[in-house]
Amino acid sequence: MTMAGKVRIQAVETQVEGAQTGSPEKYFVVDTSALEYGMDVFEKLRQGGRNCVLMPYATWEELDSHKTGNDFKADIARNVIRTVRNLFRIKDPSVRFFSYDFHPAADAGLKPDKNDHCIIATALAAKKTLCGEKVILVTQDAALETLALHFGLDVQSVKMDQTEIRHEEPQRLTVNLQREWFSEKSFPLHLPETRLASKLASVRQNEGIICYCDIDGVWGPAFAAVRKGDHFRIVEKDIQLLGVRPRSNNGEVNWAQFIAMDLLRDASVPLVALTGRAGTAKTFLALLAAFEQAGKYRQILVSRATIQLGNKDRLGYSPGDIDAKMKPWMHPIYDNINAIKELVDGRTKEKINEWLANGKIEMMDLDKIRGRSIQKCFVIVDEIQNLPPSHVKAIATRGGEGTKMVFTGDFSYDQIDVPWLDERSNGLSVLNAKMAGSKLFGTVHLDQAIRSELTQEILERW
Repeated sequence: MTMAGKVRIQAVETQVEGAQTGSPEKYFVVDTSALEYGMDVFEKLRQGGRNCVLMPYATWEELDSHKTGNDFKADIARNVIRTVRNLFRIKDPSVRFFSYDFHPAADAGLKPDKNDHCIIATALAAKKTLCGEKVILVTQDAALETLALHFGLDVQSVKMDQTEIRHEEPQRLTVNLQREWFSEKSFPLHLPETRLASKLASVRQNEGIICYCDIDGVWGPAFAAVRKGDHFRIVEKDIQLLGVRPRSNNGEVNWAQFIAMDLLRDASVPLVALTGRAGTAKTFLALLAAFEQAGKYRQILVSRATIQLGNKDRLGYSPGDIDAKMKPWMHPIYDNINAIKELVDGRTKEKINEWLANGKIEMMDLDKIRGRSIQKCFVIVDEIQNLPPSHVKAIATRGGEGTKMVFTGDFSYDQIDVPWLDERSNGLSVLNAKMAGSKLFGTVHLDQAIRSELTQEILERW
């Protein structure tokens, strides 16, 4: 807040209506980082009027400076500003601006030209003015939280969606093989074996399993299958994408890749999530599927989380148009495309180069996706474990008729680069939890690193 150092704002003890009666259960002093976490944060704090949100002037000025543009941050800032304006119009006491007296704050070493210090000073003033009331500073900023704790303030982060982590690794089930299954390419959900029937019933829609059978006196894994309604579809033993077959690093069949390829080719499943550690071919498989089915789609849109989603400075430092600005973030995508071109024939390689040149393949800036309706496109979004659930939801809901969306990521703790997200609260984990069991959603966990022997060795040892 640049005006903070120019203008002294005196404490106002009568700012909050009902403070003397103690009608609000809690008073929240909000930092910009908390409000910009998601569209519904402000309302979650307000709880329909049960609590009172105290808006520091520093936070309001930051929101005002972020409101222009088409990115997520700007959209959220505008939403908060509109909401506060409408509450003020009806004189709702659950939101108030709160000021501070900087004399005691200055004695404590706080400086009026620093935004974080202004927010701390506001919280201290609220705690003093509302003596006896529950005053809580809400922030996602670790530095501000530490400073607030130093001054004895109560601090809380935004309560995020928390979900149980479930790696969708294929279950391994023993079934009594029936030859007609292979000709029919399916078998029923309800089989006579009681124990097996119970296990099959627990398998969710579009979830894959590995079936163990006795074939010609040899017992072992025989085929993979994916649940479709009241039956299981057997995955083709010769399945491939653009001529590339499932690959393994240890001589054993990589059944998870069989299931992934099946889901990627299935037009009835418009949303697919591929999870797995580094080098398990998540992005590689998604691109293969997109290129093989390019004739069905108007365009192939590819993007990846740039960690600081909506931070225009990060893109703006790079010269050139949006494609040039995005290119540093998209190097892993181009690496995968180049790997694919090494495996396909010359004609297919020429097609891929042509698609890159004429815009059939577009590297998409996620900040520009808000408000779009994406029709008949194959959309790939990589590294979504670095996006909060609200952003993943915003992206996923852009898919229109005829669009296939593939999200990839790794929710291992060491692959999440956003400080306020973890294995249970990131967008990938929440997506899997929210969409599990939907006939429109499929997910599989890839467990074999096929990038190289070195990659697999590192993952096993680290």
